[in-house]
Amino acid sequence: MGTSLEVMCELLVGNLESGDRLEALIFSAIYLKWINTGQIPCFEDGGHPRPNRHAEISRLIFRELERIYCMKDTSLQEVLSIRKIHPCLPSFKAEFTASVPLTRIRDVAHWGDIPHDLKLQIKHTIQNKLHRNAGPEDLVATEAMLARITRNPEEYSEAFVEQFKIIHHELKDFSMLGNLTEQLESIKESFGDRSLSALTLFLECKERLDNLEESKDALDKSIDLLLKTAQSLNALREVIVKGLESSLRNDVPDATIAMRQKWRLCEIGLEDYSFLLLSRFLNALEVVGGAQQLKENAESKNVSSWNGPLGSLFVGIRQLGLSGWKPEECTAIGNELLAWKEKGLSEKEGSEDGKAVWALRLKATLDRSRRLTEEYSEALPQMFPQKVEMLGKALGIPENSVRTYNEAEIRAGVIFQVSKLCTLLLKAVRSTLGSQGWDVLVPGAAHGTLIQAIDRWAVVKQILCYLKGAPGDEVTAAGNNIKGVVLLQELPHLSHLGVRAGQEKVIFVTCEDDDKIADIQKLNGKCVRHNTTSNFPVKDL
Repeated sequence: MGTSLEVMCELLVGNLESGDRLEALIFSAIYLKWINTGQIPCFEDGGHPRPNRHAEISRLIFRELERIYCMKDTSLQEVLSIRKIHPCLPSFKAEFTASVPLTRIRDVAHWGDIPHDLKLQIKHTIQNKLHRNAGPEDLVATEAMLARITRNPEEYSEAFVEQFKIIHHELKDFSMLGNLTEQLESIKESFGDRSLSALTLFLECKERLDNLEESKDALDKSIDLLLKTAQSLNALREVIVKGLESSLRNDVPDATIAMRQKWRLCEIGLEDYSFLLLSRFLNALEVVGGAQQLKENAESKNVSSWNGPLGSLFVGIRQLGLSGWKPEECTAIGNELLAWKEKGLSEKEGSEDGKAVWALRLKATLDRSRRLTEEYSEALPQMFPQKVEMLGKALGIPENSVRTYNEAEIRAGVIFQVSKLCTLLLKAVRSTLGSQGWDVLVPGAAHGTLIQAIDRWAVVKQILCYLKGAPGDEVTAAGNNIKGVVLLQELPHLSHLGVRAGQEKVIFVTCEDDDKIADIQKLNGKCVRHNTTSNFPVKDL
């Protein structure tokens, strides 16, 4: 990995023009991700750079990334790219920048009471490789060796096993792959009293959530605890982001830079954990009735059950803002959500029905939230696909990894969960209002023959189609034949099929209204017009 980091350092550290800077950051983010996920294996190149060289280069890159991150003219695309690079950099704590770091493995390889063949295996598969060209695969090899020596508890001495566990922990630390709790505990000493209370509350909530038993009786408790944990995460991340606002001075000590790296990775780790919290919250919400239950409660003028979903959406929107994605817009949306939540539902608003006004007001904010997610999903295709394809082809990356890179980046982020929350809440609001059951994922107009798509496409003319389910790559499998799609079920806007349809510029709407579905099916085989601005997007010509 040493050579890879040197390449990144040459690419990133220096006086880059702003246009070149974005391109360098994007290529670096793609390259380092493939290194860290094993898509690009690390091999020895005959040199002998110890791990401290990796740590020193990592520190140079980190300083430059933080300098760019804090500049006033840094673009949203540059911020997104930098946030993808940070987790791929090794640690540069003092113990890893020492002249001879990670020496414990050498002592273990010469341990007196272990078999000779095990000594040789440790020396050749871990020690030598680690000291000449450390990379992510060394942690994999260490984990495999740890599993082997702990398989039979009495086979090796406790002292030897304990030392090897310490080596494994050191490598995780060097690769910055400790779990979130470990990472947060490592920065605890640098917190003030106020910040410490936020950290303590989050860790307590997280521990309670981790220990919560899975059962039907615990479901309501789980939903409340998930929301409380997410809210405490928001508060903690705000504290850390505030502490990272100021740029690094030129004379800052190395120890301070190393601590800042820990803070930055904790901040990014909290964003990643919020993805899991929102996913679990959505799953729990579906179990208790999802959009239908929310609609029924609204019908009876009881909207307290909406507080949890709206609160979780607030958390998701706030997370996007803290990550640098249109923070002013995120703040405005968050303020609206809090205002509507506090206002609640009145019997009457002037001469208007209070429920209708409440739902329309909420729908406007949810539509605004959805636009925010769609703008994000539109920004990524402008950044990555061409460069992913270019770099993937040059480095021999499997075609599927190249093809799905952009989609994977969207679906692995908080933005995906925010999109799913918007879909659920908008469905509930539309049902409450008794509005049309259409949802437009990709707008536009086209005409052609309407068919029901089953399995793979068997048509060679310009068509429109409707699907009963969304099993995968239908849109792209048909090439240029497909001009529009009507999906007879709900679908998150940033789902696999929704993203691919947007990339292919295929008009895409979903419909859940049973009567309208029946009307669509009557048009099967006929020439129709597909226009997303119409009250009924599919009409007989």
